[in-house]
Amino acid sequence: MGMISSEALAENLGVTHKQVKGLILKYDVRAVPSGSSYMDSGKPQRKVLVDEEAFNQGLSQKAAVLRRPKKDKSAKKNGK
Repeated sequence: MGMISSEALAENLGVTHKQVKGLILKYDVRAVPSGSSYMDSGKPQRKVLVDEEAFNQGLSQKAAVLRRPKKDKSAKKNGK
């Protein structure tokens, strides 16, 4: 069980601290408060420690394939 801070996760993923916090909340990853983060501009945010494996597992379980729907061949061109 390797604990990692939300700031370190943000740096590793290349996203903002606020986005990482949103992912932690969205995917119900358990976290331990560990101080304030001044990584993003604006108000300081709560920095947390999470289990890195649990965070990655939560992301991979909820991941979906991003595909655009195929166009219907029976659709007429130009709305005619």
